[in-house]
Amino acid sequence: MMLMMGTFSYYGMGIFLTPILETNGWQAAQIATALSIARLEGGVMAPLMGYLIDRFGPRLLMLAGVIGCGSGYILLSRAGQLPVSDNMQLLYFYLVYILLVQGGVSAGMGNAPTTAVANWFQRKRSTAMGIVNLGLSLGGILATPLAWVISKWGWRTAMLGGGGLIWALGIPLATLVRHKPEDYGLLPDGDKPLESSEASSSSDGQQQRTETTQVEFSAGQAIRTMAFWAIALMFSSRMFVTGSVALFLVAMLQDRGMDYVEAAQILSLMALLGMPGRVGFAWLGDRFDKRKVIAFCFIFQSTGLILFTLLPGPVGIACFLILYSPTYSGVLPLIPALQADYFGRHRFATIRGLMAPVGTVSMVASPIVVSVIRDQTGSYDPAFMFLGVLNVMALVFIAITRKPILSQPS
Repeated sequence: MMLMMGTFSYYGMGIFLTPILETNGWQAAQIATALSIARLEGGVMAPLMGYLIDRFGPRLLMLAGVIGCGSGYILLSRAGQLPVSDNMQLLYFYLVYILLVQGGVSAGMGNAPTTAVANWFQRKRSTAMGIVNLGLSLGGILATPLAWVISKWGWRTAMLGGGGLIWALGIPLATLVRHKPEDYGLLPDGDKPLESSEASSSSDGQQQRTETTQVEFSAGQAIRTMAFWAIALMFSSRMFVTGSVALFLVAMLQDRGMDYVEAAQILSLMALLGMPGRVGFAWLGDRFDKRKVIAFCFIFQSTGLILFTLLPGPVGIACFLILYSPTYSGVLPLIPALQADYFGRHRFATIRGLMAPVGTVSMVASPIVVSVIRDQTGSYDPAFMFLGVLNVMALVFIAITRKPILSQPS
């Protein structure tokens, strides 16, 4: 699921962006507006999707998301070819992308698989989430072959094939997902529940019981804590920066004179170098304070972005790849793992869904802000400098994050 989301949505839209604009004669701001509205839709629907995941399990939502997203890309391949006016062509693109593509991603490709991991793992939750999120990095690596397909057969063929591939892989994979280990007579981490007599006579059983016991917050209790808002704002800041970089990196490198396929190779290399970070920093998060690991990552992300804009040519690109790539990937599994540590797993998807609207403003604004800066200055460099400085500000949210105390357990 993460692989498909990374290939066609997270990294893929940055690959599709320039060919779509050139083919249809649209402005970057017009497509950026569609992306922003789609993110708004994702934020608005997130609380409902989170509740549905906790209520019915991730499998059902993943199936619905795969079917919707695959259908969206197939229909999106027709954008600009319909026998209607230019304004209606653009409206068609908006509706299909927002309702089907983004709707499918929101329902089944983000919160749902993350919830399954949070439910099945506890002691090594960060590491498990890091491994699952390797799919996003693999999706970025596939940006280069995706760009090659687009350059050879066109973006419409690539989208048509992408929609079919999402169906072919996503539907059978979704059927394999299970909700909670308790439904199958197990505990997180594969532990087996002990009978009361065994638990009282076995020190191992006591250790097992201690390790799998966790305070569980209700959604209402979680939302009243400072930690809830700090984590939500932390995630919001990250999405503003990393979402913009993934979307506009290829366009920025093309502005600097790089060939389209070469620029896509840099995006793929960014994703490749991010793979060790997803697992490595997640592993550190299971052994050290997750907040400190996240702060380390944010500092190096900002340093990489700032040096990328200040240093020209290969030197700036090298600094970006070495400093930014592993650390932007490393944060992704740590934030939901931190949430699960603080609030428990039984209402993980609901609480995560309630956090999403907090980040909606930044996710909606980021494509528009970057596009406006680019249109006003004629370069993406000032926009990427702004992103680097903004990322430093996220350290404030890390500093105020403290584990909440549940006075009245649910």
